[in-house]
Amino acid sequence: MADPTDDDHQHTRTVVGSVERHPAQEPSEEDIKDSRWRWSLMDWGHDPLQ
Repeated sequence: MADPTDDDHQHTRTVVGSVERHPAQEPSEEDIKDSRWRWSLMDWGHDPLQ
């Protein structure tokens, strides 16, 4: 496997930043079903309602 490039490191920082922001953006319980927050997580393969 090749050593990570600068682009690899930048992509990793972007992903980590996204993961760290998600919990802080969680809407209230009644707003989750149709929230952009939920759909964003589902883009990553996770449905917080299941």
